[in-house]
Amino acid sequence: MNKNKSTIIVVIVIVIVLVVLFALPRLGDSNRETVKRWKESGVNCLSNHANAALHIHPELKIIVDGREAIVPANIGIVRTCMAEIHTHDATGTIHIESVLSGKTFTLAQFFTVWGESLEREGFTLAMMVDAVPKGELDNLVLRDKQKIVLGYNKLINQ
Repeated sequence: MNKNKSTIIVVIVIVIVLVVLFALPRLGDSNRETVKRWKESGVNCLSNHANAALHIHPELKIIVDGREAIVPANIGIVRTCMAEIHTHDATGTIHIESVLSGKTFTLAQFFTVWGESLEREGFTLAMMVDAVPKGELDNLVLRDKQKIVLGYNKLINQ
């Protein structure tokens, strides 16, 4: 009976080790593809906050059919680094940090880092920036303390 228990434990440990060995490279590949997508949109990967010459915080609120949707925590943060544009929590605060003080970032870049589309199928989209309607959507340059509200309303079939 003890020998059977020992054998089962050894088999379980071997299975766990194999799962970890095969899963880790895939997670790394996923991070590489994610970081590549960021770079293609003009967003670099930072190893830390230490040398940031630019550090601003626009706020994003998303309303879908009258209900607030959550902007998730840790957008733009992967195991190996952090995008210049990212979130830390689910408050809607976007953190923009760069070693280049004059660099600008757009709402479209944030959505690219997030891996989401700005447009939603079956919905109209309206944007308010600091309580003023705006139409430039993806070209909107993000600024410190800016309050952005994206309103998605379901299209009504006629």
